[in-house]
Amino acid sequence: MIDGDMEGVVGRLKSLDNACTANAVDARSNDDRVAIFVPTRSVETWFAYLDGQTVDESKKYRRLNRPRDCKRHVESLSEMCQNQKLRQPAPPSLQAACDEYNNRLTPLR
Repeated sequence: MIDGDMEGVVGRLKSLDNACTANAVDARSNDDRVAIFVPTRSVETWFAYLDGQTVDESKKYRRLNRPRDCKRHVESLSEMCQNQKLRQPAPPSLQAACDEYNNRLTPLR
């Protein structure tokens, strides 16, 4: 998991591929069971969405008080992704994360 900041999902994935190339490491292939999640601007955007807000990925959202406060968000997101039913409008980076989850990790079950 890496924040997208203002680069977004595509920009961060390209940066990771470039880092692999620069360090003589094979980039992730379509068959690799490695999921990359890129909340854009930050993970707080996803938390705000999961709290029922309509979000704008170019804006900053409030941080949680304690890391454990995200448990309810994780449970909600897991259910939405498994059922492939994100509430609309969903942030594009969250849709990409659900796609990663379903395409790369779900077959592990």
